[in-house]
Amino acid sequence: MPTNDNPEPGDYVLATKWSDGDPLNQWVVGFYDKTDGRGRHCVVDASGNQMRAGGFRRVKRISRERGDWLLSNSDNIRWSGMSLWHFARCKMF
Repeated sequence: MPTNDNPEPGDYVLATKWSDGDPLNQWVVGFYDKTDGRGRHCVVDASGNQMRAGGFRRVKRISRERGDWLLSNSDNIRWSGMSLWHFARCKMF
């Protein structure tokens, strides 16, 4: 089984443009596709469309419940000043 930071194709993931997980930078919740030739992670939506042409620096497997929570709270997360990686593992309210 893959570790949370090494997902397999089809895994539901949180992906961030930069490794630090700054919520003011681009981030997505989607499905892991592959690692490109530059070491970036490709993530697709439910229709199989790439969510960012340049890929993402960091990904983490998450549950659907966690993904829904992240998306529902995206405005609060964006202005929290905390890394997305904190929210990828914190207690959901």
